Amino acid sequence: MLQKIKLICIPYAGGNGYSFRDMQPFLGRHLDMVTLELPGRGKRMTEPLLSDIHAMTDDLYRQVLPHIRSPYILYGHSMGAVLGNLLLHRLQQEWKALPLHFFATGCAAPVFNHQRRQLHLLPDEQLMVALKEMGGMPDALLEDLDLMEFFLPVIREDMKALECYQYQSMDRYNTGITVITGTHEEITDAQTAGWARESEREVRILRYPGNHFFIFHQFQNIAMLIRDVALTPHHS
Repeated sequence: MLQKIKLICIPYAGGNGYSFRDMQPFLGRHLDMVTLELPGRGKRMTEPLLSDIHAMTDDLYRQVLPHIRSPYILYGHSMGAVLGNLLLHRLQQEWKALPLHFFATGCAAPVFNHQRRQLHLLPDEQLMVALKEMGGMPDALLEDLDLMEFFLPVIREDMKALECYQYQSMDRYNTGITVITGTHEEITDAQTAGWARESEREVRILRYPGNHFFIFHQFQNIAMLIRDVALTPHHS
């Protein structure tokens, strides 16, 4: 019988434990999805927000330890991919089990982090326009001022953590990476190629149609790639 494999997901800025639930139906019975949750949202609503990428990584590291006793795959979108990369380096430094594979979507290689737009400094109105352009926020949500009053501070702190992160090179980890970006994202080929700095293994680069949140329309395809990794025989 095939052993169940955990798919550990790390959400994007403003995301929470439910961010990837629409992918669940496509994962099949051999994958168990676990979505990590940062403070200040979802089940951790009452905890103070973090605005430092390393504090976030420490938090995720504590959360992930109970889940990595058996084979697992790591998946992060956007800010989640930056955090996933830092988490992988941390796991390697601590001699913990690394994932079978790392999926990073909607994210330039971390070495190019300094090229990010500083969206966290924008006034609310302009930040909402930028979010709408990225496609991550349904119009209904953007028009609901009460909801936005709650969401904007979360997104702003997440973006601050992401945009103020200063990349430092670390020893490469021994995990293959699949990088997927949207055809309408402002991410260049050179920026995706830079992911090769993070891993000793192969980095596969794909592009799917869409903007920064192309994943919402591509969950079935992404799930198929993840299932392929999960069903490939692997040697512990």
